[in-house]
Amino acid sequence: MEFLTRDIRLHYRRWWVERALGIVVISHGLGEHSGRYAALARHLNRAGFSVYALDHYGHGLSAGKRGHIDDFSLYCEDLYALISLIKQANPDTSLHLLGHSMGAVVACGSAIRYDFADSVILSAPGFSGRREPAGLELWLVLTLAKLIPGLVLSNRIDDQWLCRDTAVVEAYRSDALTHRGVSLRWFETFLRERTFLSANLGCLQAPCLMLLPESDQLVDTGISRNWFKRIGSEYKKLHCFPDAYHEVFNEVEEGRLARELLLEHLHSLLPAPRAVALG
Repeated sequence: MEFLTRDIRLHYRRWWVERALGIVVISHGLGEHSGRYAALARHLNRAGFSVYALDHYGHGLSAGKRGHIDDFSLYCEDLYALISLIKQANPDTSLHLLGHSMGAVVACGSAIRYDFADSVILSAPGFSGRREPAGLELWLVLTLAKLIPGLVLSNRIDDQWLCRDTAVVEAYRSDALTHRGVSLRWFETFLRERTFLSANLGCLQAPCLMLLPESDQLVDTGISRNWFKRIGSEYKKLHCFPDAYHEVFNEVEEGRLARELLLEHLHSLLPAPRAVALG
């Protein structure tokens, strides 16, 4: 399915159930796409939740140069545009935002700017990469970003660290809709978005669940743990998985627990059933 925002056609997937208990909107990670969340979506369907998942600009089946965007905050604008359509079609249904890795950064930015979510779930949030440029290399990258902003370089995601399930890794490697690059402008504006988030974490008031795989070699889990403490929500929960790699929902053992914790979180926010008067 497609919709138009910023005069750009973006693709999204929908897994629908009648009379849903709520809606979960998935914001995927860097270089991947919404189709990789089909199994999780079907699991949520069986529990009574409808699911939508956007292909971010420059990802999957959406328009845009692979790995490039003029400003990282536009991901947040696009996500909110889709969510506005979802809420128009489902005015009385709760909406929960699930972001993975880069998608968790987008989810936080959207929730802070537009304050629309009934809850936010952050899976292995990519607030800071393990192999980001630093020192002289960082200076060079930011200098070149002003001269050749569209230049695409490696995103430095070593796919062997995505998941301990080799079948998941091989499927990712053979997936024609994945890509492995980011532009210099992408990285420059990602840093700007990170500064914005750091200054505004206290404004994130929606109930929040963070799922943190502690053997993640792709993002800095220490940053995520510290930032979790600064989230403003009074209803927030952090669950750590000591042995899990980056894609915790795709891990064989930890994935089951992650899905249980997700459903526990969603059910805890459902309205209490009304008592039936007798007599």
